[in-house]
Amino acid sequence: MSYVSLTLAPREVILARGRFHWTYSFVSWAWLLLAGWLLIGIAVFFSRQMRKWTTELVVTNRRFIYKRGFISRRTDEFNAARIHAITLEQSLLGRVLGYGTLNVRGVDIGDFGLPAIAKPIEFRKALIESLDVSIEEPLLLTEENRLAPVAAT
Repeated sequence: MSYVSLTLAPREVILARGRFHWTYSFVSWAWLLLAGWLLIGIAVFFSRQMRKWTTELVVTNRRFIYKRGFISRRTDEFNAARIHAITLEQSLLGRVLGYGTLNVRGVDIGDFGLPAIAKPIEFRKALIESLDVSIEEPLLLTEENRLAPVAAT
């Protein structure tokens, strides 16, 4: 079971999943085929594929999650309302083949770049949609945080 599936809150819904583009695997296989007879080709192949297999990029209706790592795990999770800017970088080849890199900047999260992903414009739209959903979502009152009625004087 994925990390994101284990950490979803009640009423939290996945809006989009980021995936590595097929060119990422193509480069990994090229390393293996061209330099596989050297140990460096095998090492590059497995390190790249391990990164692909252990990375999760997910946008939910409440937050953005960027998880990477297998043995040691690192996650960046934050409310979409903390995002100030999303920058898309696509080369000519990236536009033709449908991949690109997103850079996210926000309050208390700093700047960080995501790996090259397939359909980056759709992922960016999901990030923007999650921002709209998180702002419009009403505060759910429970018995613990419900305000007591004010007595009339």
